[in-house]
Amino acid sequence: MDSLAALWPRSSGTSSSTCKLPTPLVPIPTEPIAGSKDFYHVNIIVSGALAIFSTLVVSALIFRHMTNMSRPREQLYIIRICLLLPIFAVVLWVGIYIPQTYVYLNSVIVICEPVTLTCFYLFICETLAAPVSTSPEPESSTAPPPSRRSVFLSPLVTRARQLDVTLTDKRVFNLFRRSWIGVAQNIPVSWAVAIAAIITESKGVYCLTAHDAHHAHIFLIVFKTVSTFSALLAVLRTTLPVRGEIEKHRAMTKLWAFKALIFLQVAQEFIFSIINSKAPKSLTESKTVSQVDFITGIPSLVVEVELVIFSLFFHYAYSVSMYQLSDEQKRAGEHYVNYGWRLIYKVFDIRDAFNLIRLAPRVRREVVKHEVELLSQETSVSELAQGRLGSSSTQDSTERKSIQEQLTETSAQEK
Repeated sequence: MDSLAALWPRSSGTSSSTCKLPTPLVPIPTEPIAGSKDFYHVNIIVSGALAIFSTLVVSALIFRHMTNMSRPREQLYIIRICLLLPIFAVVLWVGIYIPQTYVYLNSVIVICEPVTLTCFYLFICETLAAPVSTSPEPESSTAPPPSRRSVFLSPLVTRARQLDVTLTDKRVFNLFRRSWIGVAQNIPVSWAVAIAAIITESKGVYCLTAHDAHHAHIFLIVFKTVSTFSALLAVLRTTLPVRGEIEKHRAMTKLWAFKALIFLQVAQEFIFSIINSKAPKSLTESKTVSQVDFITGIPSLVVEVELVIFSLFFHYAYSVSMYQLSDEQKRAGEHYVNYGWRLIYKVFDIRDAFNLIRLAPRVRREVVKHEVELLSQETSVSELAQGRLGSSSTQDSTERKSIQEQLTETSAQEK
């Protein structure tokens, strides 16, 4: 640990802006709580065991989706969502083991959270754009996948169809635009917070326990909390009105499972930051728990326990059962997609998330384009139907005329 003390030294600052945390942030020896081991070493063992368990449980779920990939565009989003749990588990455990890296590693979580949240929003859009058939007949495997614009705008199209209004109607468009922007802002804001946390920590002006104007911690926590909750509300506003359309996907179960994970992590970080700055010294620096343990170890241990619960619940919320093909579907020609080694690239290809951000300033333009496309498709279908109807009417008229001529001829012969 002594070699780590030389890394990223925290500047002392003036008396009014000095951080009260130990410099450097390394483990502080305390009295043993289990045999010869103090809280720091016990926490490493317990948190490590919890991290291994939750990682293995989620890895099993990811493997099942990889080997039963019948709807790859949806299941790739599920895999990305599930990957957040092992990232949490490993990063938090390393932060416990090497406290001096806690702020830097926590920035990794801050970077991954909004990407996963955006992937969940896109998962809802994907299920709306290509819903699972409720009929017992096998689905056609030759149907082309929906375009990216169709996927992005599927919540708006679904809601407009429910209310029987146009896509640009204020009752549906304004809410959709706010939701889109609410989700899109999360990645830029959170990534800016993560980068700022790394820079300010390296310069000695971050300070996990400080809530004053001399340190960046309180400002960055507020920005991150507001941004994340805004994105969560946007996803909720998008999902609730159309929940009946995606009931077969257990969309609400998936939503609450994911929302609870993000909500707890963000809320606990905010609460612990307040406790760390307001708690009396007798609580944060006892004989068995050091200040470093209280600030970095205990919050991480709480999250590790929660990750075990969520890893088990994810097997129900993100179950692979609905993606497993029946014998009838296999006989109809449907099959599982096998990407091989390309799956690694596919999982980490998050260009859709960045496209969602890129298109946010011109949502109305994209909606108008899509509405024109839908109208042209409806016109083409209507003209085709009318053509078939006209052809059928002409054929019927010809048949009626032919029958009438035969009756006339028969009558003449009788006479």
